[in-house]
Amino acid sequence: MQIMAGLLAALALNPAAARIICWTDDHGRKACGDVAPPEVSTRERQVINARGMVVEVQPRAPTEAERQAKAEATLRAAEEAALAERAAAYDRFLLETYRDLDELVLQGERRIEAVMGRKALAERAVADTETAVADLRTRRDALLAEDRPIPARLAEQLQTFNNDLTEHQAALDGITRQERTLRERYANDAARFAALKAGTP
Repeated sequence: MQIMAGLLAALALNPAAARIICWTDDHGRKACGDVAPPEVSTRERQVINARGMVVEVQPRAPTEAERQAKAEATLRAAEEAALAERAAAYDRFLLETYRDLDELVLQGERRIEAVMGRKALAERAVADTETAVADLRTRRDALLAEDRPIPARLAEQLQTFNNDLTEHQAALDGITRQERTLRERYANDAARFAALKAGTP
């Protein structure tokens, strides 16, 4: 307090100085001077005029945790802004592409119907291959039961059909996922389109 009073008195005698700077030292005590020492450059400093009023607060440097938190917040804000822009762009796409809800629903039904046609073929391929594999296994097992050797051709056919079954099942699984994705997409699109037309944000 005596330091502050002395500095204020000095300012009064020398108005050209115009201000003093105060900070907290390593012991938690307030210190003041016309220039802050370099070692306190990362601490909060207050600029005080000749009337003893704080005219400026020079903030302390942020901690590493604070810098990290700020960077993460900035990244989140950018991601949220990008998501909002993509959502707005998709809303515009829906409104510019479809005249009404019926048109959107009809297109969805047509695309799903096309996928269902491919799915039926894939299901048939899986079923036929499963039948072939079962037949080959029956023949192999009958030979094994009679303690007879397995012909190389039979073993090759069984391996080939097993590989085919794996491929056909993978194709069917992919088509099934595509069907599910389309159904979800068009259901969501229909709900969003209806909300946009109704003026619901």
